[in-house]
Amino acid sequence: MKKFLFKISCIGLLCISATSCSSKGDMDNLLVGDLPNAQPGDYVAPIGIPDAWISPDMASPERPTTWDTEQIGYYFVEYAVGSDTDNTYGTPSAPRKTIPYPVPAGSLVVVAGDYHYVQNYIKLEGEGTGEAWVAGESGPVWVVSDTENKAEITDKQLLISGSYVYLDGFYFHSGGRVQLGSYKLGFQVDHILVRNSEMKGEHDVTGGVLINTVGLKEEPASDIIIYNNKAHGIGPLDSDVDIDARGCSIQSYTSNMWVIDNEFSDSGAGLQVEASNLEKQTSTHHIYIGRNHIFNIAQAGIGIKYALDIIISENVIHNIIDTPWSPAKGIGFQYAPDRVWILYNEIYNANTGIRGASDNGGAGTNGKSVFIIGNFIHDASIDGTAHNGATKGLGIEINNGATPRYIINNTIVNSDIAVANGYYNSTMIIENNVFSNTRDFDVMLEDSYQTGTLSTLRNNHFDAEAKITWSNGVTHDLESFQAAFDKGEGCISDAPLFVAANANDFSLQTASTAVAAGLTPSELTLDVYDHFESLYGLNIKVDINQVARPTTGAWNMGAYTN
Repeated sequence: MKKFLFKISCIGLLCISATSCSSKGDMDNLLVGDLPNAQPGDYVAPIGIPDAWISPDMASPERPTTWDTEQIGYYFVEYAVGSDTDNTYGTPSAPRKTIPYPVPAGSLVVVAGDYHYVQNYIKLEGEGTGEAWVAGESGPVWVVSDTENKAEITDKQLLISGSYVYLDGFYFHSGGRVQLGSYKLGFQVDHILVRNSEMKGEHDVTGGVLINTVGLKEEPASDIIIYNNKAHGIGPLDSDVDIDARGCSIQSYTSNMWVIDNEFSDSGAGLQVEASNLEKQTSTHHIYIGRNHIFNIAQAGIGIKYALDIIISENVIHNIIDTPWSPAKGIGFQYAPDRVWILYNEIYNANTGIRGASDNGGAGTNGKSVFIIGNFIHDASIDGTAHNGATKGLGIEINNGATPRYIINNTIVNSDIAVANGYYNSTMIIENNVFSNTRDFDVMLEDSYQTGTLSTLRNNHFDAEAKITWSNGVTHDLESFQAAFDKGEGCISDAPLFVAANANDFSLQTASTAVAAGLTPSELTLDVYDHFESLYGLNIKVDINQVARPTTGAWNMGAYTN
């Protein structure tokens, strides 16, 4: 296994944990700031997510040991009691009133209390550089909360722009929120870090976003890290109409963005990447969404529209709320996104774990479509009467895929249906998966479309009584399916022998018939692992627990190596 380690200094705000388990459901009990599979002093990136230009938990500059007089490069700001008159930098005993605009390179700005600047929005522009931080001379702009009197933004939008601006430890509430970039020229953003902050919304708002990224054609946004924040409580959860209230929104003309190790909860939607339309598709790319905890969210935990090169890895997503306008799903994609990689996530308690909707004109020609690899999806079911005519819970639902959707090495258990095609023609490559305890069907393809003809089913593991309907309305066990369609080679129908299903451990016992029964990467219809490495230079030949897959010999079916 290839891990990506950064040597850094510990930050007091972080609580680092070396948690590892067969099921990542234990993350429910972690605090914001806990980093699964990490050691103190090392940041381990989620599987398949590349390094940013900095380690996201790098130490900020230290405050002066003695700060009784003004010091070049060190600002202390307290809006309620401060003054800017004859006060260039401020001190804790004689603070400035406002954050300087713009903030010069090599600055450490400590903000105390409620920064309630009287404008339509609060502008924070930094003139930081990528050089080493030297007070008053060079390096990034650090704007951090005071440790004794927490920095707050209330009833205002903080508009961040400029270069190398690092915001740390703020509390946004009562209408306070963050926007990177602007809908008008003059606010370009690059190399921005927002971390260790809380964004608390309002449930009675009719729309809005707690963390919003905006790029323009003339001024695209790039190199942005959203790390270790808690964004929650925006928009009603029981609205009859789409209110567009989200924890995080990444819009067109944005690239090279990391949204990692955050918590999104209790909101009208979780996180959405949207390039607006096919014409702007190539403007929104290389977005990395990793190891976030997303729960109690309406319609979708993560949604992708149009964009390219999206890597969604190691997120834990659960308790998604169905809405009249959009089916509840952990991860959803539509409108022809391409090179979307859904890797090693745990998704549960949603009507649908992963849902692919319309292509809206077809995906790109070089990306080979959407890849769903190594995920653990469980407890997909309909609790009561669902909106949108849904009657069954689906692990993975694929609709109208103009190019293939690769469903490889996933484990799907305790669902009504493991994999389904709902409407229009789709091409699904279904290989090396484990399907268990499905109440209705393991695989169900609608009989009025050509999905069965277009799709592949090889080397999957079913329970002792497989249930497959393959575009003809007839339910088959594995043997009759193989005879009827001349497909299903390498598939197995037998008890999977999980280690401890009652304890949520769905790794495989040594005696399981799914062990060493999968295809090796080179034997897959497309070597998706090699394809990923050729695109991004990273090795993802691991299981959901970051255990390396064998370099020789057959692989296990499902998401677990052992």
